[in-house]
Amino acid sequence: MKSRRIILLAMIFCLATVYSASAYEAEIKKMSATMAEKIAATEKNKIAVVDFTNLQGDVTELGRFVAEEFSVALAGAGKGFKVVDRTHLKSIIKENKLSATGLIDPETARKLGKIAGVDALITGTLTPLGDSVRIAVKILDSSTAEIIDATSGNLPKTEAVNVLFATSLTAGAPVPSSEKREKENQGKPLQTTEAGGFIFQLMGCKLSNKNITCSFVVTNPSKDKVLNIHGGERSTLFDFEGNEYEAGKAQIADLQEDNGYVQKRIISGIPVKSSISFVGIPEKIKGISLLEVHCGSSFKVQFRNVPLSK
Repeated sequence: MKSRRIILLAMIFCLATVYSASAYEAEIKKMSATMAEKIAATEKNKIAVVDFTNLQGDVTELGRFVAEEFSVALAGAGKGFKVVDRTHLKSIIKENKLSATGLIDPETARKLGKIAGVDALITGTLTPLGDSVRIAVKILDSSTAEIIDATSGNLPKTEAVNVLFATSLTAGAPVPSSEKREKENQGKPLQTTEAGGFIFQLMGCKLSNKNITCSFVVTNPSKDKVLNIHGGERSTLFDFEGNEYEAGKAQIADLQEDNGYVQKRIISGIPVKSSISFVGIPEKIKGISLLEVHCGSSFKVQFRNVPLSK
């Protein structure tokens, strides 16, 4: 009986592993096919795929692995364009001391395009969201670093994906110890969510002099577009006792507005610091059960069970 149970558990594990691999491969295949069509439509003859990063521009094993998978898939797409071998690309980047990450500035794009002889660069970001990892892939014109086109998708978050994502190539070390991880997590987002085509990372909420200020970083993974954040009664905060508080000042980068809305164009791939504040908060408040930020009439952003710092 015991041996049967072990065999059954082994079969379930194998099936789960096969399913995860199939789901990951299917998503990569679908996204690369879409990207190949978009590249062909731009009439670019030669492309290069650089390492994918997280939103802070850090390269991880997962970012390098996914970039390699895209490079292979695009090379076999048969759409008339050529793909530079990533080993050769790495040598070029190292020899010329260029950035290999997905955060490409115009000067680096021009240099890399000229040296490697490519017309377009494929860059990407990876962001963990719940049970999946969000992938945003962009085609950049190598002469200007402007986005020609983009696509996005989700990879299932398996244990292997978690380990790859947690391994930084900069440090070159495996997943850190719990004590080291806790120290490194300072300054990292408490929660991450996606809404309205933007990625919101809640950095923290601080209580001071009966005011709560919640800070977050907003990143636009696709084409440049405008973001609105509303203060006043449209954005609210609920404590653990169900009490509701209206927002005061809203801020995006250097723009701010009291009890109204602030509007700013968010450039693709550039993390922008933002915040929203609430006044008249009792000192006895223990935490936030729901933080709801309205972004115009089209969508809202929610964060739940948020701890407070003082």
